[in-house]
Amino acid sequence: MEILSNKKIYSTLIFSIIFLPYSVFASNVYIDTKHSDFFVGDTIMFNVRVDSENNNINTVEGSILMDYKTDSISLIDVNTSGSKFSLWPGKLLPTENNTSISFAGGSPGGLNSKDAIIFNIVLKLQEAGQIILKPTNIGVYLNDGKGTKDKVSVKNLVIDVLPKKSDSQSINDWSNLVSDDKTPPKPFEIYLGQEELSFEGKKFLSFSTTDEQSGIAYYEVTEGGLAPVRSDDTYILQEQNNPVKVTVIAYDSAGNARESTYSTTSSPVPSNYVIYFVIIIFGLLIFTSVIYKKRKVFSKHK
Repeated sequence: MEILSNKKIYSTLIFSIIFLPYSVFASNVYIDTKHSDFFVGDTIMFNVRVDSENNNINTVEGSILMDYKTDSISLIDVNTSGSKFSLWPGKLLPTENNTSISFAGGSPGGLNSKDAIIFNIVLKLQEAGQIILKPTNIGVYLNDGKGTKDKVSVKNLVIDVLPKKSDSQSINDWSNLVSDDKTPPKPFEIYLGQEELSFEGKKFLSFSTTDEQSGIAYYEVTEGGLAPVRSDDTYILQEQNNPVKVTVIAYDSAGNARESTYSTTSSPVPSNYVIYFVIIIFGLLIFTSVIYKKRKVFSKHK
């Protein structure tokens, strides 16, 4: 009888595991790299990834803490090369002492992936020792139309940097990536928006594109006869009343460029699209505010 009882319990457990809903599994944010050995002088690209555990997600935010001995690394670049997230509230934000990088990325259509790249960190290894990269304050949101926050697990990456090899050339992931990138960013549209809750009710332009190789470095905006200025993916118009032509150039980290133009005399986009886009922008503004507050709190505790 005991044997039958154990079998029954075992069968019940198997049945429960098979039919558990996906929501009980937490999204996992982790960091990896294609290298297994690390030496002084190497420049390595680390990928910050998310495994959504079969859930459909649309937003990931948080910070990556970098624990290392002073002067043992140099932060070369933070980029979105190969990222599955196309909406960013401004640039990724390293702290002044390069010990933490805050981020918030969105995927409007949502995604379901085991290894989606969120963004990349490029480090030059300057001294032997241990480096720990730690995801912290991570938030993952489901693509369910309600902004539901998913459960999250994280995994640190610990690497040991060894003394430089005298008989081999140092690895440079970043130089290789940039030199191989001959493709400009993807074509993009520019949209005119105005919302009393955003930018003090001023008219603004929104634009966003991606680059699958070296990532978007910055945008350059030329409004009418004004001098070009660098911008993130939102630009407040200087000329609020009269028609003006605006040119936006997206540059990737390899210097490849993609240009798009917009005239404020153009026909407006459909109203439902404007509303949708304003909602996205307002959401990103909220994320920007959250990140800024986190950065201030983090600085106070340093």
